[in-house]
Amino acid sequence: MIKKNIFFCMLFINLVIVNSAYAEVDKLELYKGHDFSLGAGAAIVKFDTKMKFTDKKSGDSVFLDPEGNLDLPERSHVTIIYGRYNYNSKHSIGFSFFNINRESSVLNFDKTFDDVRVVGDATMSDTTNFYQLDYGYTLFNDDRSKIKLIVGIYSLDLKYVFEAEGDITIDGVTESGSIVEEANVFAPLPLIGLDFWFSFTPKWSMATKVGFVAGSYEDLSAVVFKTGINAQYRFTRYIGGVIGLASFVADVVIEDDTEKQDISYAYDGLFMGVHFIF
Repeated sequence: MIKKNIFFCMLFINLVIVNSAYAEVDKLELYKGHDFSLGAGAAIVKFDTKMKFTDKKSGDSVFLDPEGNLDLPERSHVTIIYGRYNYNSKHSIGFSFFNINRESSVLNFDKTFDDVRVVGDATMSDTTNFYQLDYGYTLFNDDRSKIKLIVGIYSLDLKYVFEAEGDITIDGVTESGSIVEEANVFAPLPLIGLDFWFSFTPKWSMATKVGFVAGSYEDLSAVVFKTGINAQYRFTRYIGGVIGLASFVADVVIEDDTEKQDISYAYDGLFMGVHFIF
């Protein structure tokens, strides 16, 4: 899927360069920066998540592969909202919001999740949100290119719920009942990254973003690496469009006195959106 997305993005960029040869000279003022931008879009992404819940007292664990054996949609659309305010040539503030909403139901199954076997029905939901609030400092800036250092807070709002009921076997003992495993935690963590932007023509430009998140908050510790590359087009002075690729990888550990949760969360896919610039 990644190779296909890269192919289409490269094709798109090539078309951009060809069409840009006909840009009008009298529109060179569009190279100039803007004070405020606000955008929204949607992405079609492929998820790859793994979760392990370990009872620290008994040592029993439940391993979940949501896309592999619980029919949670491997591909899904997500909503993205973002914005940035440049209050002078060097300093800016920005935000973004990323929303995920997936769920599945599996009926009449017989599956073993590490040390737990379930014969019955199960549901799985993923309503995770990601929030970013950052400060940007311009390291380099001219009429056609810009490099920003980004520092800020990246908040993980993890909401995974697994519920199963039926005949449940743990340590060789089978009982009728239910089991619930939940990862539900909000953690603001430090972010550092770089944003690169280059304008091919007054209307066409390309941007690359790289971000790294690492830290601990209460019972959670996490390492996150996220990247994005996109092509941007200005329809008018105030309206633009964007198409590109996004990738996200996170390793999260949530641990208290009774339980340890190991979560691997990753996605990649194609993003399209529209933004307003002033």
